[in-house]
Amino acid sequence: MRTNFILILMIGTIALNSCIHLPSNNKHDEIHAIIEKANSDFYLDSRIWYQDIQAEIAGETIILTGEAFYSIPVRGISRKLKKAGYDFEVIDNVHYLPEAFPGDLAYGIITEPYIMGRYKPVDHKQEGTEMLYGEPVRLIREKGDYLQVQSAIGYLGYIPKDALRRVNLQEWNRYQIGKQAVFISNDTLDNGVVIMMGSRLSYLENEKVLMADGEEVMLPQEHYKIIDPAVNPLRQEILTSAQQYLGLPYVWGGRSADGVDCSGFVMQCYALNNINLPRDSDEIANVGRMVGYPGWMDAMLPGDVLFFAGSRRMITHTAIYMGDGKVIHSLGKGVQIESMNPEDANYSESLERRFAFAKRIFE
Repeated sequence: MRTNFILILMIGTIALNSCIHLPSNNKHDEIHAIIEKANSDFYLDSRIWYQDIQAEIAGETIILTGEAFYSIPVRGISRKLKKAGYDFEVIDNVHYLPEAFPGDLAYGIITEPYIMGRYKPVDHKQEGTEMLYGEPVRLIREKGDYLQVQSAIGYLGYIPKDALRRVNLQEWNRYQIGKQAVFISNDTLDNGVVIMMGSRLSYLENEKVLMADGEEVMLPQEHYKIIDPAVNPLRQEILTSAQQYLGLPYVWGGRSADGVDCSGFVMQCYALNNINLPRDSDEIANVGRMVGYPGWMDAMLPGDVLFFAGSRRMITHTAIYMGDGKVIHSLGKGVQIESMNPEDANYSESLERRFAFAKRIFE
């Protein structure tokens, strides 16, 4: 009888101590659910950008880990947690991409006729998209014998390290700015270099093109056609259309002359010039060719479309570039012109801080 009593007392003590000292997992589960939802709400095609944040919880400290391209949506997680009643200390240990590369050699020029970018650093399956000879790419990270790169159209992919020439930003710009020689058929040059139809190289002058290895080569124009994005009159026509909306109020979901939201505004400015874009900012962000990132705006031209990161999700705003750091967009008080140049009177610190990337929809 005494033994049974002692046994019951021990079980009761253990249960009581469990209630007192061992916290419920409910809070932890809810915190993880909030972060998982933030990753899901981030939404942008994972072939182009992604966010994969996890949390380690120690007492009333939350340590954010994982990977992301932008800090603004990650900081938004802290606000979501506080709004849910978790006034914990949040430590940001997230690994942000792209990684730093020595000597500013954070860019590359594809040197193969074409190379398949794959979603994983392996030499089979997981195909993403091919990159063509002379294509400028941004380096994201190294992994063994492979480099993860972001192609000119934005797709992420792993390619062998020897499939490109590493360059700094100044050299990379030579392939981005000015006239382009677009090859109109498959071509094998006298020096044995194979260039596939659709490849483009920087056109210098007098039938001289800039090869992927950095050599300047004379090449008759019968091999390619020359385009000059800077002189396309459609750029000014889009800006003219955009300025017709100046002063209209911001209307959520609006795309009429009574008011527009940010993506409705961009969509309509392009539609007035016979270019149809998707409806929402994060959908438009998947269209076109990359021409700008924070710290690299040299290649951007008037009429290009800019995208801005938000705390709720990856892309929450879009605008049309006017040149010299200025943008025209619909936000807050309505359609207006603001600048990302701190020296301008209409400078917007928020726009400059939130700028994520720019895309070129037409040449």
